[in-house]
Amino acid sequence: MNIVVVGAGAVGGYFGGKLAKSGEAVTFLVRQKRYEQLTQQGLQVNSIYGDFSVHPHVVTEAKDIQQPELVIVALKNYHLEAAMPELATLVENGAKILPLLNGVEHLDLLTSTFGQDRVLGGICYIESTLNNDNHIVHTSKLHHIVFGSILEGDENFLQKVLTSFEKAHIPSTLSKEIVVDMWKKYTFLTTLSGVTSVLRQPIGVALQDPVMIEFLKELIKEVVVVGMANKINLSQELVTETMTKLQDLPPEMTSSMHRDLEKGLRIELDSIQGYLLKNAKLHTIDTPCLRSIYAFLHPFKNGN
Repeated sequence: MNIVVVGAGAVGGYFGGKLAKSGEAVTFLVRQKRYEQLTQQGLQVNSIYGDFSVHPHVVTEAKDIQQPELVIVALKNYHLEAAMPELATLVENGAKILPLLNGVEHLDLLTSTFGQDRVLGGICYIESTLNNDNHIVHTSKLHHIVFGSILEGDENFLQKVLTSFEKAHIPSTLSKEIVVDMWKKYTFLTTLSGVTSVLRQPIGVALQDPVMIEFLKELIKEVVVVGMANKINLSQELVTETMTKLQDLPPEMTSSMHRDLEKGLRIELDSIQGYLLKNAKLHTIDTPCLRSIYAFLHPFKNGN
């Protein structure tokens, strides 16, 4: 399968690297600086499942990619707008897009631009980062992709994608309700990223404190109510499910937002917590916990 990975950071580099290592035809579409790094050093992944390296096919322009079939978009939300012209070229040449971005806001942009038949829904569960040598460091057992069609999709294509992931030893699930699954992940992520970033601590610190536990529950409830107002098939049971998922995490688990904050980088505050606040306002839903998280992080949203 001809696979394009847009972005070769902690997420795209990991999954794209595993696909390339398995023998899939993978092209990384990256910016110039990352292009130079990958062409000179290759792609190095340090993982608890075993370290590996590949010398990937890398380009800086979509026009140099022939007959793309699947485009895995693994960018920060704030880089998506700039990537849209390149994605348009790939879609015009026959590709379907599988975004592995945080949150759900990006679906609005992608589907309104390319149509729901050209865009899949997708989420990933992984804890990885780039170290000072620009190597990808995968630090937990999580490395799971969930994907599916937003509409009734091409089952043959979906099965082909699933086969490619399985060949690369990427745990993956083909979902029949991918938008619902995305909102469930969004609920989890909003809570994990918000609390770890505000505390500047891994999740175990919050889970040891009874006051913080009550705050977590209220925060989850707010996200669920906003999702239900958006006609997403969620239920109040998701509050307990999300809380259980958080409590089952290793206490040292943190979030990419927290790691970016520590590095002084821009954070995805507006596309994660901010998008929910806009929706809450639209539906006149009060979200005091969400507003608190957003306020405490807002001074740092553009990094140092």
